[in-house]
Amino acid sequence: MKLLLITNMYPAPEQPSSGVFIKEQIEDVQNEIDLEVDVFLIDGINRGKFEYLKSIFTIPYQLSRKKYDAIHVHYGISGLFLLFFRPKIKKFMTLHGCDIQDWGSNFWNVWITKKIIKNVDLVYVQNQKMKSVVEKINPNVEIMPCGTNSSFFAPPPNFNKKAKSDFLILFPGSPKRTVKNYPLFLEVMRTVEELGIQNIQHLCLENMSREQVKDAMLNADCLLMTSISEGSPQVIKEALYCDLPIVSVPVGDVADMLAGIPKCKVANTFDKLELARLLKSTLSEDYAPIRESFMTKNQYNNQYASKRLARRYSEVNDRETTLRVIGNKSLVE
Repeated sequence: MKLLLITNMYPAPEQPSSGVFIKEQIEDVQNEIDLEVDVFLIDGINRGKFEYLKSIFTIPYQLSRKKYDAIHVHYGISGLFLLFFRPKIKKFMTLHGCDIQDWGSNFWNVWITKKIIKNVDLVYVQNQKMKSVVEKINPNVEIMPCGTNSSFFAPPPNFNKKAKSDFLILFPGSPKRTVKNYPLFLEVMRTVEELGIQNIQHLCLENMSREQVKDAMLNADCLLMTSISEGSPQVIKEALYCDLPIVSVPVGDVADMLAGIPKCKVANTFDKLELARLLKSTLSEDYAPIRESFMTKNQYNNQYASKRLARRYSEVNDRETTLRVIGNKSLVE
């Protein structure tokens, strides 16, 4: 089978960690089935939004040069070309969160994505909230969180945190990204100091290699998520596999991820005092086996997603099979 993978995030020399989970996912699928993959990267982050407009012409040209059995698009507007050109092959799409969840300043992004998903055969989303939005437009939708490499994000044998006098709290992203809500994070940090935790520092997970992110997670005391919107945040899964406690606002599928996991808490609101109290409580608790507990939730491991994709891709060349998806049930006729 030949697949064209279209994405706006994928590892490159200048950004080796960007979309690495997509690369690992497709490589895992290749371990399951005979699959030839070409990757078409729309580098809108480094080269600007014009790259999406160019793709209206460059992707159909690529599809005309080589016979593919299917395409798989990651992120809504990466499929902009589907508004003008509809290849007669199977079209899969994975939505990641802010491409379909409207939180204000991403209105046009969401509006365009809703137009695009009408032209897709099967849409994968990260959580139930996203599914509720998509199924009103395209009934062929499934929840499938992107998986994380639990072998890489793991404490080494006999690991001990680096000795330090202060608590270290991680901010999961760049302060420049509005959706990550850095102002609320800072308010919580100030509030927790007012509650009596004076020896506290924070570190932003930006401009780091993957190894540096893992090292930070292994040696931090907690990750605090204050995002306005999320799908199924990779950074939470990575932290849990690194045995790192989490405190989060109620966003994406984080509550499902953290359910039953020790030393991890989800606030009921975006209130800084509630979050500060939860953070203080977490910092006062003794060690608990976070990774061990999270490993039982197989749906967040990259092997789970890759096996599901492998089954779907395998159905593409079965000419006698018609795929229909109704709710969470997959029906093969």
